[in-house]
Amino acid sequence: MVRAVRAADGLLHRWARGPYESTLAITALVVLAAAAPVFAACAVFDWLFGGRVAASGEFGTDSVPLLLAGAAIALFALGLLRLCRFERRITERQTLTALVLGSFAAVAAVAVAHLATGAVEPSALATAFAEAAATITGTNSTTIAGSDLGGGMLALRAVGQWLGGAAFIVVLVRVLPHLGVGGLDTDGGVATRSARRLAPRSAGTMGRLLLLYGALTVLVAVGFALAGMPLLQSGLHALTTASTGGFSTQADSLGAFDSAAIEWVAIFGMVAGGVSLPLMFLAIRRRDPARFIRSYEFRLYITLIVFATVAVALLPRDGVGWTHLLRPDHIRESLFAVVSVISTTGFETTSLVDLSTGSQALLMVLMLIGGMSASMAGGFKVVRLLTLASFIGRELRRAIYPSLAERLRLGRSTISETTISRITGELLLAALLIIPASIVLGASGLNIVDALTYAVSTLSNVGPAMALADSTGHLAVEGSNGHLDAANWLGRITAGLLMMCGRMSVTAAAVALSVAAYPAVAAVRHGQWRRRRPHGVRVR
Repeated sequence: MVRAVRAADGLLHRWARGPYESTLAITALVVLAAAAPVFAACAVFDWLFGGRVAASGEFGTDSVPLLLAGAAIALFALGLLRLCRFERRITERQTLTALVLGSFAAVAAVAVAHLATGAVEPSALATAFAEAAATITGTNSTTIAGSDLGGGMLALRAVGQWLGGAAFIVVLVRVLPHLGVGGLDTDGGVATRSARRLAPRSAGTMGRLLLLYGALTVLVAVGFALAGMPLLQSGLHALTTASTGGFSTQADSLGAFDSAAIEWVAIFGMVAGGVSLPLMFLAIRRRDPARFIRSYEFRLYITLIVFATVAVALLPRDGVGWTHLLRPDHIRESLFAVVSVISTTGFETTSLVDLSTGSQALLMVLMLIGGMSASMAGGFKVVRLLTLASFIGRELRRAIYPSLAERLRLGRSTISETTISRITGELLLAALLIIPASIVLGASGLNIVDALTYAVSTLSNVGPAMALADSTGHLAVEGSNGHLDAANWLGRITAGLLMMCGRMSVTAAAVALSVAAYPAVAAVRHGQWRRRRPHGVRVR
């Protein structure tokens, strides 16, 4: 794998030798060019197996549009790449901006596929953007039921979410160390630095983590197949389970299979998707399962799952009496909902709006927390919660003892003040983003509960959210997956942007926005837009 990456890098440097020096443009164009083979593979899948996974039973309905769209994108990207060349030096701001541009390029390519295949109407550009953002960021939010898509688009949605997870591994090793907001590892150090220590070079580290990611996907696929799911369905659902994407080929998600064995396999895959990849790799590589127990973050992650499952199972809800609380299916249903939310996967067996109000509030908190640092899950991350709790405790002690000098510790390691400030800044940026996003979503057709919970859900890359019932008992949004469909074009663009910010870090998005706005800000600051007096005219 490392050799393949190096060979591709060599070919890229030989091809991109044009007169225009721009690493940012090269990043976006490379992502566009890489979409062509993915489209071709999905077209072949549709031609061979599309009728077995599509509800229509037709083969090859998406093959030609996907091939044409991939060829057009590849020609466009390769032609412009020929005119560009790499810069000699790249700053951290350019690295973060390249991350944002690459994400938008991937979303643009998938949006073209939705438009070309007819999955989205040609005039619904906002819908295509939101659907593509949900695919790339691994968010289970859509306006299109899986039963309405052809085999090629079903494969593209699943593969897109899996490749989005693979791209996040690259970001974990290459980009997040520059941010310092990746969280902390099992021993209290920065999780992204822990990932970089898996191999002497970053390419080796990425290869190891991608290998683990692929092995986990295969393991989940085998589990689904043994549990009774059809083979092709097993592969597609394994891709979206390991990546914590949550997209399903069925309109009722995994609840359509009505199988306890399939749900248990999904629970295992979702829990594993929320575990730190470096921690998992080191535990397997060194044959040390006790490493999980020694991890503060892992222990809190499992504790949250157990506590929330018990709470959701015990809190009363309509249609469930006290005699049903200890039934295995009721406990499994509660565990499934908790794991789906905290891992930010978004699979459903029953709608979240069918749960009690207390359960919905608890699940909202789990959405915000998310999984472990350096995992495939979104959210604020469990270890950042530990860090903030330690920070708050120290500040309370300082209020009592003003001269107290104390360094924060997590386990056996000390947490630096820089790490604390960056984690606090990430949380503050996310909170400041949720407020205006909720206002925009409310103005786009959602009520206050729908808008707020959907903003939190999309920023955490979950997808399903809560709905508010009116005075007659009818839900404003049908089901927990109907929020994107209920919003207008402005709300769908907002939801897509929230998904992207949640996946690539709010800090990276803010830095990229500052880079894009810097020329205008500099022009205003240096007076370039001020009205100049005519030459030779004095004003006394």
